[in-house]
Amino acid sequence: MILIPRFRSRFVARVEVPTHGVRTDDRAAPVPAHTSAAHTEALSSKIKEQKVLVDELSNLKKNRKVYKQQQNSNVFFLADRTKMFSESKNTLDELRKEYQALENSETTKVKK
Repeated sequence: MILIPRFRSRFVARVEVPTHGVRTDDRAAPVPAHTSAAHTEALSSKIKEQKVLVDELSNLKKNRKVYKQQQNSNVFFLADRTKMFSESKNTLDELRKEYQALENSETTKVKK
């Protein structure tokens, strides 16, 4: 989330919502160990970003405007703050579930 200065003392919050690039077919395929570690780190990084986004949205004042960036462009649209907050929380929950599943699969591989 980036705050863009607007007028002298006001700021407009720009929210970048990450999209999921992982398809369900991709999760089913076995992943080599070095790729799995890289995927775990990338997932951990996305989770941290999403936590910051959720915290920033939860701390915004009621009258602040939130803009959502159009995918693959520099066009921004006004978005509802509460809707963006709920979408961000849902995305964070999904990322956490995916990370937990990845961690569980790695521990079962080590036990075997």
